[in-house]
Amino acid sequence: MNKRKRMKLILMQKQILKYALFVLIPFILWSQSEAGEGISGFEFLRTDFSPRSSAMAGAFLALRGDVNGVLQNPAVLAYTEERQFCFNYNNYLLDINGGQAAYTQRWTGHGQVSATILYFNYGAFNETDEFATPTGRTFSANDFAFAVSYSDFLENQFSYGVSLKYVHSKIDSYTASAFGLDLGIIYEAPFSKDLYFGIALLNIGRAVSAYVDTKENLPSSLKFGFSKKLAHLPLVYNVSFNDLNVEENSVLDRLAKFSLGGEFTLSQVLRLRLGYDNAQHQDLETPGAKFSGVSLGFGLFWRTYRFDYAFSSFGDLGTAHRIGIQGSF
Repeated sequence: MNKRKRMKLILMQKQILKYALFVLIPFILWSQSEAGEGISGFEFLRTDFSPRSSAMAGAFLALRGDVNGVLQNPAVLAYTEERQFCFNYNNYLLDINGGQAAYTQRWTGHGQVSATILYFNYGAFNETDEFATPTGRTFSANDFAFAVSYSDFLENQFSYGVSLKYVHSKIDSYTASAFGLDLGIIYEAPFSKDLYFGIALLNIGRAVSAYVDTKENLPSSLKFGFSKKLAHLPLVYNVSFNDLNVEENSVLDRLAKFSLGGEFTLSQVLRLRLGYDNAQHQDLETPGAKFSGVSLGFGLFWRTYRFDYAFSSFGDLGTAHRIGIQGSF
């Protein structure tokens, strides 16, 4: 096959894929709601493992070129030219902790590929009998996920991404597993410089094995957002509308589940990040805890590496701390 025919074939494949994505997204949303309304498991998949993202309250749908964003929108990888890796650790609420490791590189002649590993550990529990009497035995619970992703450009202004996940959960001697899918698109607005829109449909899937009898859906989520770099300030701000597929009483109630985030460039080596999650704030706000849903953090650059830290407030439940390192080569 000569070069001209090969280019035509690639362009045709991208056109087919573009239209397939737009057709599949509403169909998958409908099939997810039919499969089991309000019932989902594997809730750890909702956790934001990236300190850069969580410092901006998860408003990360259209920030491009960072392997940390693969769990928010796999389309972000298309903008990554070099090989990248990240290692993140989450010191979550109570005794819960978790982590992420991810790697991405360019597949020559194609797009960007990546692999991601997640783990979540809930600590130790004291076993009791049916009368709530301690038996003297302890047990643990943990979750694990592995994902492979692919991302590329459809056209100059569109990128897309797809992730396939295997998810495994264990509580004492009981286990459950599932397969899931993430789909994402990023659109570069031609009418405003440095304005990008992102849409992602995350955790489409269902358990293939259950703890006991019920096979649960994954916690699917439809998100829409945008990112804008200001022309005269060293600031990139981001907005994300979350869980748009979850039924609410009104459109305004759906739009109220938004998050805001900003990243300030203070110098070549320092970034400051702030975020606010309105849904989390409304769910967790109490008279003595006014800062639930607020997050902040920073990024320090050294050569081709970046060290990230994030702090998130969950009101009376406590706080979460995340640290991570990202590098390219």
